[in-house]
Amino acid sequence: MDQFTPDRASLYHYKLDRILGQGGTGRVYRGIDTKKGEVVAIKLFRENFFRNKLHLRDLVKSVKRFKKYCNPHVVQIYDFIDGADGRCMIMEYIDGPDLKWYLQNRPWNLTERINIVGQICSGLQYLHDQKIIHHDIKPANILFTRTGQAKLADFSLYGSSLLLELIDKGAGEQITPMYVPPEIIRSDSPSPQSDQYSLGVTLYLMFTEQVPFQVDSLQRLYQCHLSAEPEHPTLVNPRCPQALGDIIMRTLAKNPKDRFSDCDMLRIAIMKLAQSRI
Repeated sequence: MDQFTPDRASLYHYKLDRILGQGGTGRVYRGIDTKKGEVVAIKLFRENFFRNKLHLRDLVKSVKRFKKYCNPHVVQIYDFIDGADGRCMIMEYIDGPDLKWYLQNRPWNLTERINIVGQICSGLQYLHDQKIIHHDIKPANILFTRTGQAKLADFSLYGSSLLLELIDKGAGEQITPMYVPPEIIRSDSPSPQSDQYSLGVTLYLMFTEQVPFQVDSLQRLYQCHLSAEPEHPTLVNPRCPQALGDIIMRTLAKNPKDRFSDCDMLRIAIMKLAQSRI
């Protein structure tokens, strides 16, 4: 059995044909809804993921609320099932690669990459408008349809509520270390600007082809997030325009108040830059 072959044939009324990925929270399958004939993605949570009934109840409540929302740059959530086969979330299936694959395989194209950033900002602003903080922006969580539309995936459905802090003291530890905002390292409350910092690290990688802090230990990495200024993107890669580099550096400000007021303002700044270069 290879890494993509499902370890089970079905899950509830879904026929499984592929493993799409797995991580600390669970495993994601591609499945076919035998009632509707639609292809979906199914996230089966690990048995020990839910710490208590309050944790589970809050997620179910959040899923019910988020099912009503729809945005072209956010993966759609369809349902949550809790039964004998386990607890799983049913989501929109995205048929293309992720941004990590894109950066490793697609040739450099400034206009194309700026357009992708605009889509990501639109999706993030939509989440923030619904009081949802993504909590783990990184290339692997930005997916593409086969037509090139960018969509945010694997976002937290707990929003910025105090409840998340109460039920999961280690929430910040779930964020990939290279993308973790300094305020999370300090155990401050997350905000939409926290997502903006993680996006800033992603943008740095997109336009310089390297991460902002190249260190060999977690402790040093966290110290860099807290106090070190990365080299300006234009100095790392001259193909990155000075003005774009300035925008990226602002998203990486140590103080959340020094970043953009919201992702709409970030998107406007970047798209203005693209228009000025046409």
